[in-house]
Amino acid sequence: MVKYTLKRLLMMIPALLGITVVSFAVMHLAPGRPTDMMTDLNPQVTLEAKQRLIELYGLDRPLHVQYFDWLGRLARLDFGRSFAPDRRPVLDKISERLPVTLALNVASLAIILCVSLPVGVIAAVRAGGLFDRATTVLFFIGFAAPSFWLALLGMRYFGVELGWLPISGLTSLDYDQMSAPGKLADLARHLVMPLIISTIGGLAGLSRYMRSNMLEIIRQDYLTTARAKGLPERVVIAKHALRNALLPVITILGLSVPGLIGGSVIIESIYAIPGLGQLFYGAVMSRDYPLVMGGLVIGAVLTLLGNLLADLGYAWADPRVRDAAFK
Repeated sequence: MVKYTLKRLLMMIPALLGITVVSFAVMHLAPGRPTDMMTDLNPQVTLEAKQRLIELYGLDRPLHVQYFDWLGRLARLDFGRSFAPDRRPVLDKISERLPVTLALNVASLAIILCVSLPVGVIAAVRAGGLFDRATTVLFFIGFAAPSFWLALLGMRYFGVELGWLPISGLTSLDYDQMSAPGKLADLARHLVMPLIISTIGGLAGLSRYMRSNMLEIIRQDYLTTARAKGLPERVVIAKHALRNALLPVITILGLSVPGLIGGSVIIESIYAIPGLGQLFYGAVMSRDYPLVMGGLVIGAVLTLLGNLLADLGYAWADPRVRDAAFK
């Protein structure tokens, strides 16, 4: 297994290089330059000043020279400095926002797993019943409703009209004067709405995948044989059916790993949460090339790692895959 994992890690290197080449080229082909944001709104800026800014950021050099210069810094784990007026290192800006985004998305993923998997299994076992129909209607409504619309509705009713929950930020203005339990409660109140909104779509999708997989599995002949041997239904479902039904879900979970970093752009923007999603959105709007490339590289690495984790999960769940991959 170690040999297989190392082989897959080595294969990630050319894939990552290809992703960076395409991303770097597409980003520079997009209309607008970082210097436009600084000069277009100031009528007193001369053409000479604009040219000096272009030279300062190295944008006057050929594209391939810029790419290899950036790639050389990346090999030293140096993402460069942001084009923003603060000129701070990209890694510093990312590390400041990373804990917030990770906490939000990991909590959201944990809630989705803890709710959707049991709901999908129960809906499949009781297919056509009241529980199955009710969850299908509710989850499809949640899946179809745009997340930004649900977020705005929540802000209006629970935040403005009822005043139960805060509508923006992570903490209140008097957060520093609170006790430790008070700080924890204040943080939880600020995260209730973002967590609920970010989990609704995932609950709908994953529970439906789990239901459809279980419906296919429980009709298989080997489960009929297990029941004929006298095994309790609980053992048949939990031990024999569930493990095989998890195979497609493992792939979905592996592909959800990149969402732990940049999957909350809408939620963070609406609720003014200082996370990576909001940071990368601002970087794209301002054409902050080093910060955008930093986000793309992190997302690409997480995507490749997610595929690797999905393959390892497949091997764990299915002995046939394990024997073929690790022999």
